[in-house]
Amino acid sequence: MIKNIKEIINKDLRAMFKNPVVTVVLIALIILPSLYSIVNIYSCWDPYEDTDNMEFIIVNNDNPVTVNGTTYDYGSKVVSSLQENDKFNWIYKDEDEARDLIKNGSNYAAIIIPAGFTEDILSVQSGNPQQATIQYITNDKTSPVAPKITSNAANKVNNEISDSIMEQYAMQNYQPVVAQQAAAAQMAQSSAAQSANQTTANAQANAQMANQTASAQMANQSTAAQATNQSISNAQSYFHSPTVLSNYSYYEADNYGQQVTPFYTALALWVGCIILIALLSTTAGKDEEKYRPVEVYLGKLGLFAIMNILQTVVMFIALNLLGVTMVDPTMTFISMFIIGLSFMILTYTLVSLFGNVGKAIAIIILVFQISGTNGIYPIQIMAPALQSLMPFLPMTYAIAMLKDAIFGIIWPSFIGNVTCLLIFPIAAIILGFIAKEKLDKNCKYANKKLEESDIFQ
Repeated sequence: MIKNIKEIINKDLRAMFKNPVVTVVLIALIILPSLYSIVNIYSCWDPYEDTDNMEFIIVNNDNPVTVNGTTYDYGSKVVSSLQENDKFNWIYKDEDEARDLIKNGSNYAAIIIPAGFTEDILSVQSGNPQQATIQYITNDKTSPVAPKITSNAANKVNNEISDSIMEQYAMQNYQPVVAQQAAAAQMAQSSAAQSANQTTANAQANAQMANQTASAQMANQSTAAQATNQSISNAQSYFHSPTVLSNYSYYEADNYGQQVTPFYTALALWVGCIILIALLSTTAGKDEEKYRPVEVYLGKLGLFAIMNILQTVVMFIALNLLGVTMVDPTMTFISMFIIGLSFMILTYTLVSLFGNVGKAIAIIILVFQISGTNGIYPIQIMAPALQSLMPFLPMTYAIAMLKDAIFGIIWPSFIGNVTCLLIFPIAAIILGFIAKEKLDKNCKYANKKLEESDIFQ
């Protein structure tokens, strides 16, 4: 048995280099999964970095308002705030044209400042305040991501304008109180000063002591002034932002590309297996009848394993050339090695046992794994059916392993995920030993009938 398995493996190795065309195709099969992973990761590297080419429309219909000789133009302030954000290409249109451009999908987003914007803001002084509105319009049909990107800018500007108005109004009411407190402090300090003069007149012999008292009183005045300024400064900070959010992130990512690397790497490793089982033969060809089905199963597995290992090596090199940050590069490679071989054994076994039906099963599993493995979107927001499938999908554990290796390993969870992943290839090999002999004739018959249709190969 061992001799026949070695013979099949050696035959495949010789065939790999015997024909230059075969060699070139095999090299392409080794490289393709890497291209799949790095293209997807690079495209997600920093989705907010190159948005300066995105056109963002501004429409300013606001009319300035003059109150007591002072002209207010909050619409222009909004425009200035927008222009400070250099992440977009700001363009100016009238309202009708802007709405048409968004509706027909020519542009992604627009901000419209209505005619009564300043008037509404100033209404707070009239005793009948009206909320001022900034209109933000998008077209979700044009892109699933673009509205999310542009909404960040719109929300930021709205918050800045709201904070500025709140701070200005609050300080108008708070500063008179602070001024009254400062005046009271100054009156109290003046009455200390009078006491010091009286003391000096009545006790000229103690002139030196009086000078010291006066110096101390001057220092008190300076301290009181500093305290008043500090009070005003604190008030400004408070009204600008009554609460402060303190952020801390465990295993903080360098960029979005690093965050999606575990998912796209695991996905590319599975796709690499799909490519191999779709194009390479799982049979011994003309010598098929010479070997037992189990010998063919184990012998041909050698070729697929070698190709898979080469795919993994090339993919790891590509990720490094791309600049993906890895906390533990060695464990990242080991994880990819384990994941790749696990996927390869599983998909190869499906095809070896079930032929073209096995290929279809491998693709169906891939479809479920894209959304059902907590790769990018939280599994909790997915359909209940996908949530229930998650523990039974090998990519679930592969992605978790890669997250640990790339961002920082928590050993108990890492070992647990490795253990769970290895269940799949071990079960596949056991199934191959048990079922290959029994299913081989039926599989060959089914494949023969498919080939006779001139539709399948």
